[in-house]
Amino acid sequence: MPELPEVETVRRALDARLRGRVVCGVAVGRPTFYRRPPAVALKALEGGRVAGWRRRGKYLLLDLEGRGSVVFHLGMSGRLTIGKDGPHARLSFRAGDDEIFFHDARRFGRVGGPLPALGPEPLDPGFDASVLRAVLRGRSAPVKALLMDQRLIAGLGNIYASEALHLAGVRPARAGGSLTRAETASLAAACRRVLELGVSLGGSTLDDESFLDPLGRPGRMQERVKVYGRRACGTCGGPVRDTRRPIGGRSSPHCPRCQS
Repeated sequence: MPELPEVETVRRALDARLRGRVVCGVAVGRPTFYRRPPAVALKALEGGRVAGWRRRGKYLLLDLEGRGSVVFHLGMSGRLTIGKDGPHARLSFRAGDDEIFFHDARRFGRVGGPLPALGPEPLDPGFDASVLRAVLRGRSAPVKALLMDQRLIAGLGNIYASEALHLAGVRPARAGGSLTRAETASLAAACRRVLELGVSLGGSTLDDESFLDPLGRPGRMQERVKVYGRRACGTCGGPVRDTRRPIGGRSSPHCPRCQS
């Protein structure tokens, strides 16, 4: 599932290419997403002029002059491409000379509808140890599960939560409320650092090319990870382990030497 750096990479590409253009030729694929785009969103798109693209957590917002915003969520397998059709195109539209396709093999993405309630982002200027401490205080759930709960903190998923915990030296199964003030401060800084790195590298493209930007370019974050997808720790060289039980339904790679 695309995380904040991947979604920000998509946002930047679309904003640079489509800002100021008029949307036309909106077409919904057959079959479309599991949640069909609402008529109000399709009406806003058709004939609307692009004021810009914004991002909130893992969500994209297409701002249309005088028409509000349309929410895009890539779901588990969604991709927005410029000029590249395919068998899993669920929605398409034209903007100037470009045709944009929303591909989604698993159909869990969506277009339109409200933006859900989301927590603060680690890239927000005000995100610091005190913000994270308020999220973790008194909680017995694994710290990694708390980091990935979008209602508490927006933007982190399995890759970047795993990397942030490694950078901070914290095991993913630790109870959120068990972290010391120093560990919380280190983790808050680590969340920001791994996301900034991911954005600078254009996101993460795994072996199956699950993520490519709208122009078909892969990200390079996978070249810099320390534990995610690795057998040996990129910091100490020791073996990377998983937790005994999945956390949040996901694997939780970590280094027993570097993380306590």
